[in-house]
Amino acid sequence: MQKLWQKGKSLSLPIMMSASLISGAVLLNTPAVSASAAKESLQLSGQTTYYGEVENGQPNGRGTIKWSENKQYSGDFVKGKRTGTGKYMNQYTDADGQNHKVVYNGTWSNDTMSGKGTQTEQVTQSDGTIRSNGIQVGNFQNNRLQSGYQVIHALADPDYSFTYQNGMEVLNILHSNQNLVQQWQSGELFSVIYKNGSVQKEYSMFPEETATKERQRKAAIKYLKGITTKVTPHLQQFEKLSKQIPLK
Repeated sequence: MQKLWQKGKSLSLPIMMSASLISGAVLLNTPAVSASAAKESLQLSGQTTYYGEVENGQPNGRGTIKWSENKQYSGDFVKGKRTGTGKYMNQYTDADGQNHKVVYNGTWSNDTMSGKGTQTEQVTQSDGTIRSNGIQVGNFQNNRLQSGYQVIHALADPDYSFTYQNGMEVLNILHSNQNLVQQWQSGELFSVIYKNGSVQKEYSMFPEETATKERQRKAAIKYLKGITTKVTPHLQQFEKLSKQIPLK
């Protein structure tokens, strides 16, 4: 397998968003469905269209905006901006010919992903092979995961990257998705980095070349074993999320 991970790092899930294109909308002559929740069609800038509830000539309420055949958002709008809850989908091809499929389902504020939500991204190579499949679950702010879980399954060795972050506490693991709690207790995970305030512990499964570094590695393993109860819910959540992102 192609190794994609660097030590202590994981692939991030890029967020492909577009600024609101609501201004300058042209109202088409589409009959309202009802007086209480009028649904109308709007022709926005370029190829962008909208169908849904409208107030004062702009999206307000529930509706769907489409930038292209492969890019759209369905959900709540307030004064022309995505605000409330909704689902965003985007498929695009990058410069290397890989196809990306991004889906976010959750809370929005002022045209940005802000609040509780789930984002997935699948990257498929030009030959149809899925290169990576990832999921983020937690609290988003300004289109980025602020706190919560990220799991990425990729054509790599090891094939999973697990990350949990909440404030100053950060946990990153590279390993398979099997028996994480048991592997944590035995100190046999491929790579672990744990930070919490002034505490920073890390180790890899490979013995160090010098006696000093090997003592540090073993000390880190001993410390991390001592917080097994604390991290067990995160390890269990990693395994649960990993089942949602197969490579097939």
